[in-house]
Amino acid sequence: MQRFMLALVVVGALLLRPDTAASQGYPTRQIHLIVTFPPGGNADTVARLVADKLTQQLGQSVIVENKPGAASIVGTGAVVQAPADGYTLLQAGTNMSTNPALGHKTPYDAERDLVPVVLLVTVPAVIVVNPALPVSTLPELVVHAKARPGEVNYGSAGNGSFPHLAMEKLAQETGIKLTHVPFRGFGPATIGLLRNDVNLLASDIPGALEHVRAGKLKALAVTGSARMPQLPDIPTIAEIGVRDYDGVGFLGIVVRAGTPREVMDVLNREINRALKTPEIDRHIANNGLVAGGGTPDDFALFLNRDQAIWTKVIATGGIKGE
Repeated sequence: MQRFMLALVVVGALLLRPDTAASQGYPTRQIHLIVTFPPGGNADTVARLVADKLTQQLGQSVIVENKPGAASIVGTGAVVQAPADGYTLLQAGTNMSTNPALGHKTPYDAERDLVPVVLLVTVPAVIVVNPALPVSTLPELVVHAKARPGEVNYGSAGNGSFPHLAMEKLAQETGIKLTHVPFRGFGPATIGLLRNDVNLLASDIPGALEHVRAGKLKALAVTGSARMPQLPDIPTIAEIGVRDYDGVGFLGIVVRAGTPREVMDVLNREINRALKTPEIDRHIANNGLVAGGGTPDDFALFLNRDQAIWTKVIATGGIKGE
């Protein structure tokens, strides 16, 4: 990921220059935004909101294409194979940081073939437990689990998924031993938790909120660096004493390496503008997300740190991708 920074030092400086791309007419035709998740989820919704705003701001249609599959490799490969002209964008996610460490074989080198444009949002999780587990706080969970190594289990959205890695990071940093039970997505994992098939889950906030408010699940902590407005009384893991714990998913826009810097300038500026519109701001506030934005350099720094965090967790835990 350090190569991202080398490439983007110059790009960051160019963002301060007058908009030369506008004088060259970009964009002059339809833009495609590839989403590596199926329709209907939070990632898809964020992409469509951003695409709608860009269509209005740029005067050209921005079309969302869903290409899920193979840990985001299918959709990413389609972008890598497209021309480096700014007309095919990729909404990247946490898989971009984790795939190399998980051992996924890809027909591309993400660090070589893709460059960051802008971070859209980060996605903290909330650690929730079934009420049958006799704990009400994260410190109580740690004490309970330490007394019963391997007996406490947690669900996830699949092996190597962000919920899996967030819980594994917690286990590693607190010295507890938990048993991982992978499900095929957030929905089945949440059902498993409600049924008490598993004890814990690092859930997306929208997926857990209704159940927490109804008393069907107990929220212990959030994984990000700040408390979430939907759960203002729930502390962060770092607040509770797990020093420097900050584990979040993310969504961001990247493009093919070699895309003209002036084009990246336009995309960065207009996506930052879109993120500040009331419609997107409301969606972010209501769906357990944290707004991103900033320069390509900012996003590159985020990616460097994100990859370092999860590479360490994966290596320490001996985790392999599915």
